[in-house]
Amino acid sequence: MKSWKKSQIRKYLGPLLVVVGLAYTYHSHITGCPRYVIFAGWALGPPVWFLLEYGQLFDKENEDLTTFKHYQSLCRNLWLGFLAYLAAFYLGPWN
Repeated sequence: MKSWKKSQIRKYLGPLLVVVGLAYTYHSHITGCPRYVIFAGWALGPPVWFLLEYGQLFDKENEDLTTFKHYQSLCRNLWLGFLAYLAAFYLGPWN
């Protein structure tokens, strides 16, 4: 049986977590989940993922740290943009 490399696990698990998070966010808006719960999930979830990704799923011996840092900075910027969107959506005059 073929074992998965850490980079392969990251390749599939990261996008899967994003899709699950977006689906949960959409479902939460429909079911009336409190907005602070959704916002807290998006504010705390991705940083925890970034730490776990670096600590557990980054292979220091076989992967380039510069490429990994670039990947994480792109993901961070997308996450911060989405978090800013949620903040504007929840706190804006269109509530």
